[in-house]
Formats: sequence, structure tokens, C-alpha cells
Amino acid sequence: MTASRSAVPPPRVLLHLPDRRRRLVDPEDLYYLEADGDDTLVRLRGARPLRDVRRLGEILEKLEPLGFVRVHRNHAVNPRHVRELRPTRRRDGWELRLEPPVNKVLPMSRSGHSALLAVLG
Repeated sequence: MTASRSAVPPPRVLLHLPDRRRRLVDPEDLYYLEADGDDTLVRLRGARPLRDVRRLGEILEKLEPLGFVRVHRNHAVNPRHVRELRPTRRRDGWELRLEPPVNKVLPMSRSGHSALLAVLG
């Protein structure tokens, strides 16, 4: 039996790199996005961040249907890679820690915390 030509391939994300190149990446490999001026740093599994020339909000429009959540004004995450939610050291807010190999700790706003809890159940 052969595969159908009308089969829909798994979604991929098209990144817009500064040198006008485009890179297709698997959304499962994306850990988090971080606003950096007018650009966005995109952190992939096991790689240095890539710079996308679009604003965080513009990229997030494409990623929200794939489950990504804005957790802070400057950060959005792939909930599949969140390892832990915890209060900040001063206990006046929340932060999250991503799973290995990234292990990054990111701040969360109150609304971001609520949005992430809603997605995680």
C-alpha cells in the first residue's frame, strides 16, 4: 500500500533568519521564544538560539495553534518542555524551568502563569 498524495505532512515552522534565509524546524524542537528588540530569539533543542527577524507576537500567531503560550511580555514557551513551575525566591511571582538540555529558568507574569496552567490542565 502506498502513501496517499493528499496526506498532510506534520506542521513545520518557518523561521525568517537575518540573512534572508528561511529555515524549517519541527515545533517539537522549539523550547522557547524571547523578544530581543524587534527580533525574536528562538531556542531549539541542543542548539544556540536562532534570531528571527520578526517580532515575538508575529511568530506567536503561527505557534499558538500548535500549543505555544506567552508566559511573559518577552517570553513564550512550548508547554511540552516545561519541567517545573515555582514561586520566585522573593515569593512575589512565578517562574518556570524548562527540561534538559535547555534547563533555562524564565519569568512568568500573572496572566502568563494562568494561561500556562490552563494549557497544562
